[in-house]
Amino acid sequence: MSTIDWVIILVYAMVVLGIGIAASRKQNNTDEYFRGSQQLPWWAVGLSIVATSFSAASLLGGPGEGYSHGFLYFQLQLGDLIGYVLVIFLFLPFFVRLNLTTAYEYLEKRFDAKTRSLGSLCFLLFVIARLGGLLYAASLVVSRVTGLSLYVSILLVGIISVIYTIVGGITAVVWTDVLQFFMIFVGLVAGIWTIVSSVPGGFGQLWRVAEEGGKLAVVNLSWELKSIRSLPTALCAYGILAFAVAGTNQQSVQRYVSCPDLTSARKAILFGWVVGFVGVAATLLLGVFLFAFYSLNAGLPDHIKPDEILSYFIVHQVPPGASGFLVAAVFAAAMSSIDSALHSLATCMTVDFYQRYSRSKPSESQSLKVAQGLIFIWGILGIFLAFYVASTGESLLPFLIKYTAMFLGPLLGIFFMGVLFSRINATGAFYGTIASVALLATSSTLKWFSFPEIWQSAIAAPLAVILGLVISLLGQRPAKNSLKGLTLWT
Repeated sequence: MSTIDWVIILVYAMVVLGIGIAASRKQNNTDEYFRGSQQLPWWAVGLSIVATSFSAASLLGGPGEGYSHGFLYFQLQLGDLIGYVLVIFLFLPFFVRLNLTTAYEYLEKRFDAKTRSLGSLCFLLFVIARLGGLLYAASLVVSRVTGLSLYVSILLVGIISVIYTIVGGITAVVWTDVLQFFMIFVGLVAGIWTIVSSVPGGFGQLWRVAEEGGKLAVVNLSWELKSIRSLPTALCAYGILAFAVAGTNQQSVQRYVSCPDLTSARKAILFGWVVGFVGVAATLLLGVFLFAFYSLNAGLPDHIKPDEILSYFIVHQVPPGASGFLVAAVFAAAMSSIDSALHSLATCMTVDFYQRYSRSKPSESQSLKVAQGLIFIWGILGIFLAFYVASTGESLLPFLIKYTAMFLGPLLGIFFMGVLFSRINATGAFYGTIASVALLATSSTLKWFSFPEIWQSAIAAPLAVILGLVISLLGQRPAKNSLKGLTLWT
């Protein structure tokens, strides 16, 4: 790391903190802190959506995927598109029309308070499970490139993220996400440029080597249930998982409800997908070019794992200046996911539990202090979770997909029950979901109910609906007047 690299990183960190401080001047009520008073522009929200999903695991795992498997991971973008379109038509109108702060307020309106709490709990477990992975991913590059220890690297990223998230609320989160996405893109361009400029023959030579290595295939039509690089799995299993992430995940929903109206929210979602499409293409292209580069230059050491390839490249090949942008991009990718996770955790715990179950209605200042305190607490816990993730030795992308599917599949089932099935009552929704979670948790020990992890959401969601419907048929039908405006058919 040269002086210019450190200057780039320092300037980036100062700008991020400056955005948080500037946004804090407006933070005098919970609507501003949680939803930005619904005044955030759709294009900024769209960039924030993709920046949130574009974690450091994506920035490190994406080039690793490109290096090992070429462009096949790109098929998952079609699954994302399916998920986003389903959200636009099925869930988004309810979120916007009902003027919600959290997605799980809908569940109380449609069912009851305990179902709302169950839905919020599923989300909280999902975020807690991946929070450590997000912090750990950034440390892989930071510790290797800067020479700082793994623990110091995790502390550095975690503390900066906590500070600006606490002071600035959702406004700071969205605008820093915009900056962070551009920093990610600049970093990717810097990496690609470094490779192209260092190889005789440039782009054409790299492309030829990648083609000879079988890295240019984009579509795999074979039916491989366990592989995320199979088109049927990408469309079916991952498409449902993407629907769960985009439609029931408070990190996404909080951005939709921060838009001024339904049309703006739709634009934000579609714009986010388009920008994400470009971002994923760039990460995979960087990985493919890394494969070609090392094929022409003596290869990688045997001990380098796919998630560590970009770190190794930055240390040994990237010139001063460009390496600063790449390291800042990793910081940006990490913080854009961490700030969203922390803020959504605090929002759900404040709105769905503290405000909902307080004996007397909390004041605006009390709710703000609780939310800020929760961000601090979860930030500290997230740092310790990162140390745990580091000890597991799992590859980053499969790790995140595993824990996303485990918790969001049953949550998607609850929303299906509410929006699509007017016959399902509160008892059926609550106990049907619990039963599906129990089956999912024991699936690894039940040979008759064993299936690949990527399919967990696609199995758990309809399973919850079936169980919820069966239980509901044993009880009373929900009153028609209680369903008005809360299902697709009423």
